[in-house]
Amino acid sequence: MSEQTPTGKRFRDSLLPAKVKIVTIAAGAWALVTTASALDINATISPILTSIIALIPTLIELIVAIVPAIIVMAVVGFIVAFFDKILGMMKL
Repeated sequence: MSEQTPTGKRFRDSLLPAKVKIVTIAAGAWALVTTASALDINATISPILTSIIALIPTLIELIVAIVPAIIVMAVVGFIVAFFDKILGMMKL
């Protein structure tokens, strides 16, 4: 009786050349990144961080402005639901 190889193992074995290619591409990309790291990263990231820091106070003001409105809507919603339950029990 001949021994059969499971299809999963055959599939994994067929992917072995692809894995070697992926590792080679990753190594080449890493070499490219290390070569490009000679560029000034601060000049790239600094404007992004500056704009994010400039947005933070605006976001905080937005949250502070919206929270009271949300609280008022919650209280009004509770009161309306409360009176709706009372009227529902009275079956008017």
